[in-house]
Order: sequence, then structure tokens, then C-alpha cells
Amino acid sequence: MAIRTIDTSGMDPVDTKVKGRPEVAFVLIKDIIIDERYQRSLERTGLRNVRKIALNFDWAKFSPVMLSRRENGQYAIIDGQHRTHAAALCGISEVPAMVSDLSIEEEAAAFSWINGAVTALTGNQIFKAALAAFEPWAVQCNSVVERAGCKLMTYNAQAASKRPGQVFCIGMVRRMVEAGHSNELFVVLSGILQSRVQDDVRYYNGFGLSALVPAVIAASVKQPAVVTAFLNEHDLDEVARMVSRVQELPENKGRSFKALFASSVTVLLKQHLKAQAK
Repeated sequence: MAIRTIDTSGMDPVDTKVKGRPEVAFVLIKDIIIDERYQRSLERTGLRNVRKIALNFDWAKFSPVMLSRRENGQYAIIDGQHRTHAAALCGISEVPAMVSDLSIEEEAAAFSWINGAVTALTGNQIFKAALAAFEPWAVQCNSVVERAGCKLMTYNAQAASKRPGQVFCIGMVRRMVEAGHSNELFVVLSGILQSRVQDDVRYYNGFGLSALVPAVIAASVKQPAVVTAFLNEHDLDEVARMVSRVQELPENKGRSFKALFASSVTVLLKQHLKAQAK
């Protein structure tokens, strides 16, 4: 059996300013709090994870949780919410922890980094933590969507629970904003809100935004009223059905539905603009 030590020879040294070491201690579970400004709620999957950990509880499998000391003697949990719940479920009163003194923004940034890299957070959860940490991309995305009168959601929801104006496609919104298309996104969302499809939640998410924003960019549309008039005159469900049919044609082999749909909406929007200009 091979045994080796930590060896960094041959690696380039990293010049990082490391802050003070955290305190290592056992902390009473009753003093640990969950700050929902960045932490996840315990939903179905989370509850299953808690139960699984509790049923197989073993200190040898329990890594210290990460906490941030609050001024009131409590400790905000950054990493280890599931493990701590499982310990409490087993009747344990305190857990081993690494305790740091962090601001709320630093807590949120640490949560986003640790859990985003290890626990595969959803886009909504990453956005929630990033917004609490005032990360520029999250603040900018939130600002654009709010300015349009909509809400960028920090959690996902079942289709039946989604409401008009709620935007769940965080990744898509982020890509559009970082590509410099904040104004076009604003125009589309604002236009949808004033149109006949304002109550259709699909238009505020992948179905609508993936086609309308590229079309608005290509047609250089600057006013929400143009999008409103276009949607009042064109049924995108009918366009989608047409695209499904033409996608089967030999000349469209290999082209995705999304690309064909966006292209078709762009053509229709440009035709709409020409007709309005006459």
C-alpha cells in the first residue's frame, strides 16, 4: 500500500492573502441559525438527504460545519445545513464547526462558492446567494428584470404554481445581460406585460425570451410597444407548430427547434415592422 505526504514541489506557488484562521469548536445546535437571504430552504430532496444522513449517522462521516459568528451570540450556517439537521434528528445537541467572523455579504459569497462547486446548486439558488452577496452580475440581472415590472426568482416552482411576470430562467437572463443585451431584455419583458399574452407564464421564460430577445436584437427594436403590438397580432404557439413541421424537412436537418423558432419569430417581427412603416 502506497502512502504519501502532501507534496507541492513542481507546483507554482499561489500568492493569496489568507484571512485569519477560523476557530474550531463544538457549537450548540440551538444557537445555529439559517439566514434565508442566501441559504436554501429544506425542500423535498433536502429532507430526503437529512433523513439519509440521520439513518446512517457516524461521526467518522461527519465533517465540521462552517459557521459565521453573529453579534447576538448566534451562528449563521454557511455549509452543513443538512448535516446539522440530521444530527438534531438523532438527538445530538452540538456539532463540530469551523467558526469565522464574516459580514452577511461574505457569508453569502462563501455559501455560493462552496455549494456551487460541490452541491450543484440550481441557477435560482446561485442567483439568490449572489444577490445577497451583491455580486455585480446578480444585481444587474435583478435590476433589468425589476425595471421591466417583473421578478427574477430565487427559487424554482412547479408549472402550476408559476405566475405571470415571474422569470425563472436565470442562466438565460444572465447570458443576455452579460452579452450586453439588457435593454432588449427590458423591451421584451415590458412588451409582454402589456400584451394579450401577459398571463402566459411561458412568455417570461424559455419559450418567449429565447425567441423574442434575439428577434428584438436582430430587428433593432427599442420600444416595448412594438413587442406588445407584435404579440397581439401573432400567435407564437402557431409559429411553434409550424416550426415543428418544417424542422422535419431535409434542408433543416441538424437545426434545433430553438434556432428555427427564433429565426421564424425574427422574420415575422421584421415583416411586422415593414407593414407598420407603410
